[in-house]
Amino acid sequence: MIDLKEQTGLDIVYDVQNNVMIVEGRKMQPTVRRLKDMADVIFDRKWLGKADTEQKLYYMFRDVSREEDAHEIEKSNLRYDITVIPAGALGHEFVKTAGHSHPIVPNTNVTYTELYEVVKGEGLYLLQKTDGKKVRDVYFIKAKKGDKIIIPPGYAHITINTQDDILVMSNWVARDFKSVYGGIKELKGGVYFVTAEKTLKNPVYHNMLNVIKFKKPDKCVLLGLRRNEPIYNMIRNPYRLKFLTEPENHKRLFSHIMDKPFEEVPLDQ
Repeated sequence: MIDLKEQTGLDIVYDVQNNVMIVEGRKMQPTVRRLKDMADVIFDRKWLGKADTEQKLYYMFRDVSREEDAHEIEKSNLRYDITVIPAGALGHEFVKTAGHSHPIVPNTNVTYTELYEVVKGEGLYLLQKTDGKKVRDVYFIKAKKGDKIIIPPGYAHITINTQDDILVMSNWVARDFKSVYGGIKELKGGVYFVTAEKTLKNPVYHNMLNVIKFKKPDKCVLLGLRRNEPIYNMIRNPYRLKFLTEPENHKRLFSHIMDKPFEEVPLDQ
């Protein structure tokens, strides 16, 4: 059992053996992502040809909450999820999520956004903005326990577990849309593949960059949180999460995020 109370603020334990989450005494079953669901985005095709496609890769627990918060969360058009990504490898590649983008908010030209927090372990977040196969922007965020990551409008994203330990992350998202998986799937994965040896360009994209950009996790002060305060606590003042349901009204926040300094690392050729 893994106790997740400290970094979620909820009475949660995760049963590793049975892949069940016990939330406030209630058992929750996950949606399971299997290798067969991600066959199109795997880098190591030789390994894939011999692998068990029924292999379970990660587990998604959707709409997690305290019973007394459920009405406020639904009324605010929000959803709080927890995703568990065990350590592992996809051939040469580290285990990762399928990757997705977000649809446009109705009557706007702005896409929905998302807020993540690392609950346990360390994650590598790949954020990319593309126009078809053309890469407009792409960067990584390395995040550890307590770090927060805001996905800006217009960006697709993938989470990668590069560590030998389990990765648990939580997220807030608007509840009235469905993630879009088709774009990354059609492009055979993200802009980069992260392997144990090096980071590689996905040749399907038109990517002229010979460096990799890294940005730091987003500061808690932007979200009105203390450093180690769980994002779940934001439901005490749902207005702080309006940027998820009304991103078109929070351009200043997203400009601040995009103006963050970054570090460039040469890409191994």
